[in-house]
Amino acid sequence: MKILIIDDDTIDRLAIIRTLKNTDLPISVIEEAQTADEGLVKALDQSFDIILLDYQLPPTTGLELLIALKSNPSFASSIVILSHSNDEDLALKCIEAGAQDFVMKNEVSALRLRRAVLIATERYFLEQKIVETHTQLKQLAEFDTLTSLSNRHFFDERLKKLLFMASRVRKPLALLLIDVDRFKEINDQYGHVIGDLVLQEVSTRLQASTRESDSLFRIGGDEFAVIASYLECEEDVYTLVQRILSTFENDVTIDSHEIGFSISIGISIYPECGSNALELRKNADIALYRAKEKGRNQAQYYSKKIHASIDQRLRIENSLKSAIQRNELELHYQPQFDLSMNLVGAEALLRWTSPKLGIVAPDVFIPIAESSGLILSIGHWVLERAIQQIAKWNKSHLLDEDFKLAINISPKQLSDESIATDIKQLLQFYSVKPSSIELEITESNLITKGTKATCSLKDLSNVGVKIAIDDFGTGYSSISHLKYFPINIIKIDRTFIKDIELKPSRQLFRAICAFATSLDYEIVAEGVETPSQHRACYDMQVSRVQGYKYSKPITVESFENKYLTPARELNFKLTKSPIS
Repeated sequence: MKILIIDDDTIDRLAIIRTLKNTDLPISVIEEAQTADEGLVKALDQSFDIILLDYQLPPTTGLELLIALKSNPSFASSIVILSHSNDEDLALKCIEAGAQDFVMKNEVSALRLRRAVLIATERYFLEQKIVETHTQLKQLAEFDTLTSLSNRHFFDERLKKLLFMASRVRKPLALLLIDVDRFKEINDQYGHVIGDLVLQEVSTRLQASTRESDSLFRIGGDEFAVIASYLECEEDVYTLVQRILSTFENDVTIDSHEIGFSISIGISIYPECGSNALELRKNADIALYRAKEKGRNQAQYYSKKIHASIDQRLRIENSLKSAIQRNELELHYQPQFDLSMNLVGAEALLRWTSPKLGIVAPDVFIPIAESSGLILSIGHWVLERAIQQIAKWNKSHLLDEDFKLAINISPKQLSDESIATDIKQLLQFYSVKPSSIELEITESNLITKGTKATCSLKDLSNVGVKIAIDDFGTGYSSISHLKYFPINIIKIDRTFIKDIELKPSRQLFRAICAFATSLDYEIVAEGVETPSQHRACYDMQVSRVQGYKYSKPITVESFENKYLTPARELNFKLTKSPIS
């Protein structure tokens, strides 16, 4: 045990030394200091287990020296104050300042001093444990354990403080909310351990691309935030954002897996986008929402126009939640014909008329249903209503045996493991032949849905359900992916039909038809609107045609009256021949 005695009275120092030697304490070193300055130097230069400090140290006091020692981060010794005074208030001040004990000099004896030293040492140890525990709790409360970044709790406090400082110096401040694109898919495909390593990589890249003055946080599962303060101008934000995005252009290799990942960023700037933390956070969230809509590795700055757009989107989403229960959804049917103009099928298309919003276009509400998850319940409603309808027509003997009903399947439905079972149960319940149902999946969605989609489609194909690629030619890697899926039908996108009178479009259309025919795929041309477009389809001998030249999507009542009367004659007739 190393002990330092700081006392200006030589007689008192010697008395304390004699008393210490009469104890059984394991003392190895006893150092002395006669002044406060000498004591301060020795206490900080050397490591002592305990310091016995006289309160009276002219021209200063032991209390002032105590405060000076405790204010030094490197100081780590227990302190016992020795005094001739029995003032309780003085003793309390010393204890509050950090002393472990306060002992009257006239009470110093071998027993009392031994006890004071042991208690002071133990008390100091306990105090250090408390400080350590407090530090750990503070770390847990303010920092994320996975990335070691500040967490959501600290983010809220820090944003308020930095906004206050920005208002004082009248400088802009930027809040960047960052979300990892398609992180759930990474977790599902590679597992949560890999997912955690990806989040750590995101943290590393963000730290490498931000400035020292920027504050970085992990505020949610795959959500991060950057507070950029001390900005000279708003152009500094653009530079920062571009630097961050550029660091996510390369894939990361984890456990031999090469994983491509990216981020979306929503930005709001003080004071233009909000005067307080709540407004700034809300508007950055709105901007982030729009950034994710734009695609991967995108950034979006908040604007009032975006705010209005998101508000409208939220109104649509809220109304859509109760659309099924309120019977606001309905299916329209667009007929499909063979080249002799015989009715051979139809496509069921979802329509929505809201009492509050009026008629909402499918290209507006369906993406919202997708992103909100409502598409699962809506998609099931579409499947059941369409299968129920064809069952009704069959029961009334209104359809030819080879009539096909096409139903669109959304990406989220395709990812649902129960989709195949649900469809087979509906077909069985309504006694509908599987071969009379075609499921339309857009090309890009088919390619990105992977193993789950493949298994579900093969399961349905095995029982006779037909699988069609919708909007063929508008996705990517089209040909190479066809071999992995049980495709029966290719539906050529309307963009290839629209400009069929132009030679490049006509040649491309013929090439697609030739390719599909060589693989024994049935060909459906959609979006046919003019006689020349119909003639091109006739020339290439496509299987079916569909479009506004023949009929727009119509209600079930109109479809029945126009095409399914018992003694029906085709109301749509070509003037001279099928190709005119």
